[in-house]
Amino acid sequence: MDPSASSLRRTLDVVFFSRPVQRLARAVSGFCALVLPASCVVCGAWDSSLCPACLARFRRDTARAFRAEAGALSLPDVRRARDPRGAGDPAEVSFGALPVVAAGRYGPVVAAVLLAYKNHGHVDLADPAARALAAALHAAARDAVAENDEVLLVPVPTRSSSRRRRGYDPVMLLLSHLRRSAALPAGTELGPLVRHRPFGRLAWLLRSGGRLSARTLLTASLPGRGGQKGLGRRQRRASVLHSMDTTRRGRDVLAGRNCIVVDDVLTTGATISEVHRVLVANGARVLGAVVIAATAPPEGRARGPG
Repeated sequence: MDPSASSLRRTLDVVFFSRPVQRLARAVSGFCALVLPASCVVCGAWDSSLCPACLARFRRDTARAFRAEAGALSLPDVRRARDPRGAGDPAEVSFGALPVVAAGRYGPVVAAVLLAYKNHGHVDLADPAARALAAALHAAARDAVAENDEVLLVPVPTRSSSRRRRGYDPVMLLLSHLRRSAALPAGTELGPLVRHRPFGRLAWLLRSGGRLSARTLLTASLPGRGGQKGLGRRQRRASVLHSMDTTRRGRDVLAGRNCIVVDDVLTTGATISEVHRVLVANGARVLGAVVIAATAPPEGRARGPG
């Protein structure tokens, strides 16, 4: 990522979340509600994007963080040990899916809020979404952050085309909001160190001399509106494999660092798996992942232990 672009983005985050701008935004929102009343994204009630009753339901549905990796069949298998640094008796070491903490299930209310925030320009829903994410981050950090051992929070990157279409990066906006309000867990630092390759996996295949079958070309050229929606587990994994890389800064700072991957929704885990691949390839240790919501595992398809 261009350092000047990164600096500009941080400056814009600071300006956007400053108290004067937030007060102005609330005043403008109130005025617009009088002139062009908004409707609740869940129930359709007028006057706000999320009515008090549905806000209460959203908070209730994201109030109990839980481990969600069992239903995500594309997550990488990692070594687990009682000691967070992997020390101790080798007999205590086991292998299993990368741990993922979710704030809640991807049910009707949570889905409506996240889709409106992510795909329909409802940045006014960033605050409840950020609060839900913060709860999951703190739950994960209690196990992952050791004393005097800083952990990088690495957001799953948004494609440039999606950022241009939306005007913002949904996950990064939430994390910037939490950083500005000092709501990130102690001992963590925001590290947007992974990016999408220009032209995605197709560029990697061409550069590496990979075999370009019709199926490969199809899965390698999926970036764009809709992304992985409607794809099966194997197609999702194939469509993102080698589609990401580190930023320039990431190549310099990742070696030896502990990381937690952050995303909005967990389905198969293919995207988190790709970020995990990039981080590990650059010498980082991935302690787990955090999401706002996780889809329910397909019946009878939950991943077993080990």
